[in-house]
Amino acid sequence: MRDPELVSCAQRAAAELERAWSLWRTARGREGESLAESVASYVAHSIDHPWGRPRVVLGLDAEDAHELAALLHRQKQEVGERVGG
Repeated sequence: MRDPELVSCAQRAAAELERAWSLWRTARGREGESLAESVASYVAHSIDHPWGRPRVVLGLDAEDAHELAALLHRQKQEVGERVGG
């Protein structure tokens, strides 16, 4: 049986991620580009860990996925620079 609190947490996380992604795209002048459907959704469980924590899944097109990966990579570098000196 799924923990209702974990389910609720995953649903809130998906909504928060959706809002953040929309703001990020808007800030880059891309708000009108094929964003008719959600990019984040709640999933009851992972295929690999069916009794694990609920998951949030991203459904991005390839260009957006590359941009998100670059953003996360830059973030990792910035954190590394601050921690390393």
